[in-house]
Amino acid sequence: MEWTKQNWWIVVAGLMAALQVFGGVGNLEDDGGPLYGRVAFLGLTIAGAVFVANGVVLRNRNRSIGSTLIGVGVLPSTAGVLLFWFPPAVIYGILAIVVAVVAFRDASSTRQLVRA
Repeated sequence: MEWTKQNWWIVVAGLMAALQVFGGVGNLEDDGGPLYGRVAFLGLTIAGAVFVANGVVLRNRNRSIGSTLIGVGVLPSTAGVLLFWFPPAVIYGILAIVVAVVAFRDASSTRQLVRA
């Protein structure tokens, strides 16, 4: 599959990282739920964005580690699939799953040095 070898998914992962932090900040609005859950979700989204940013930077030096960090950082965005009544969130979640799979595939496709 030639489309998985292109770097479109890195740009999409960066956009997803920004959107997931935006969603985490937006979730801080008081909806009657516990504050610690909203703060924990914000922390998770910020950690995911930091993973994606570090993965993009590290990918130039170590493709395997960088792509793995990008894949892990996008994983909180896959929760959009759970909002099955809101089609844009489902599409966003499915795109996050595709980006995570492509990132992990890219990380596993690099040749590693074998030390005896």
